[in-house]
Amino acid sequence: MRSGVFEVDGDSGRGFFVELAALYERGGVPAAGFGIEWSGFAAFRPDENALKSAPFPVVLGAGVEDRGTYYARPSIEIGRRIGAPWVEFPGIRMEFLRDPARFVAAVRVLATQMDSRGGDVPPLWEGVSQ
Repeated sequence: MRSGVFEVDGDSGRGFFVELAALYERGGVPAAGFGIEWSGFAAFRPDENALKSAPFPVVLGAGVEDRGTYYARPSIEIGRRIGAPWVEFPGIRMEFLRDPARFVAAVRVLATQMDSRGGDVPPLWEGVSQ
């Protein structure tokens, strides 16, 4: 532990799980925070009518590294129910914190595709020099 943060393979974000496991071992579910998190997560019901009638495009997604997890699966179902597109972003559900440049690059491509409606991505963003 360094400065109150566990590190795994030099990545302090990955150390979160080591710390969480230690909290769980010492005090069970409430100590690890899941007693608070889970009830709110499981009880949440999005307002599907409001999402369907939003005056702006709604796109749901999840991080590729979170594929299949309990917190990523609802976005697929919500997208299906409201008829919104679903995308898979690079990284984890909070990639914008871990690697903002990587996340912004993915959002930029998505925004370009949505704006053009044709799905064309400028060559420069594809990594092709002009």
